[in-house]
Amino acid sequence: MPPSKKKKSAKKGSSKRGNAAAAASPSNAPRSNDEIIGNTWRTGVMKKQVIRELNEALAYEATSDKRKEILDKIISLDGVSVGETGATDASLMPLTYESEPMINYAPPKRFMLTVGKTAPFYIDKKFHGRPVNMLADAGYDGDILEGAKRWRGNEPTYHLMLPNLSMGNKCTIYLGECYLDKEDPLLFAQAFAKGISSFDWPDSFAIHQCPFCCKMAQPCKDKSKKESIEEASYIMIIQNIMQFMFSGGRKSIQKIHRGLPRLCCKDCFGKNLIPEPGKGDDHTYPGILQHGIFSNAAKSLVSKQVEKVSEGKTVEKVRPSAYSLFGMYKKCGMIAAVDEVIYINQKAEMEMIAPMLGLSIGKKPTSIKEAMAEKAEGERCHEVD
Repeated sequence: MPPSKKKKSAKKGSSKRGNAAAAASPSNAPRSNDEIIGNTWRTGVMKKQVIRELNEALAYEATSDKRKEILDKIISLDGVSVGETGATDASLMPLTYESEPMINYAPPKRFMLTVGKTAPFYIDKKFHGRPVNMLADAGYDGDILEGAKRWRGNEPTYHLMLPNLSMGNKCTIYLGECYLDKEDPLLFAQAFAKGISSFDWPDSFAIHQCPFCCKMAQPCKDKSKKESIEEASYIMIIQNIMQFMFSGGRKSIQKIHRGLPRLCCKDCFGKNLIPEPGKGDDHTYPGILQHGIFSNAAKSLVSKQVEKVSEGKTVEKVRPSAYSLFGMYKKCGMIAAVDEVIYINQKAEMEMIAPMLGLSIGKKPTSIKEAMAEKAEGERCHEVD
């Protein structure tokens, strides 16, 4: 449950519409996201009442007393206990939506959702090196595979070497610029609902929280107006969060991860990116904005749609909604390439760590295909050896 949310019992005789209105009242904390969306994560139904209540809950979250405490803490820590990375030590960062397995990942290290207002980072442009197929039996949803294509080895992925978020080779991925539509909070809440996974992951509102300043991204008020879209524009990254899972009386160990989309304030992102103009404009800000996945990996998927919307408009200049951009991350095949790299890195790491802990590593997948086929629907979960 988000840090500022409390369950609220319904009064007898109150209507569903009345409950939704009560949730928006400044004097009452809203219901939890999972209570608001109900079973719509199973059906995918988009109800206007649910969209409205979830947006009201997001607005409440952005101005709650708990949120103000977090923002004040972030400001007070700026420049404090700065390490070699130039960022404040992760152990001092306030807890927001981190789940317990993330906090206890590998003490004293922990997987955090916040890097602080000052967290200088570089962009590391990488090429996978060889093609990766989207596997029909890898546990991906049908809508992801529909229109999905092979990931070509000559397409770049942009890794953000963000302190506190990036641990070793398990980096954060840059997707591009987007705007937050009113329907996006519901779509994200459905995609990351608690019922989808058997593991303890952060609430979907973690997606809206800027990793730098902890302000909450708010949806566009009127997407027919350019200035309204600009106000609701953010930069999306994918943070691969991780946790360990023990089984067999803690005799066997597994490592699982999930790609969590995050919406960054453009000012925070631009201020902290360390420019390297000698490597190209994709290593600078705002140059990097022209190199999102719409400019390379997903370009062929959206070209025809763009031509229908506006004759002569290039794909690079399209600003998609947040959930549409996240969908392209899956459909273009990048998610398969990133998953495979993480799996390979985890495999090597666990082979080294497990014997030191006196643990076995369970059943050994014979291939990446077998490992990917084992993961649960809706999350990037691998059993590793």
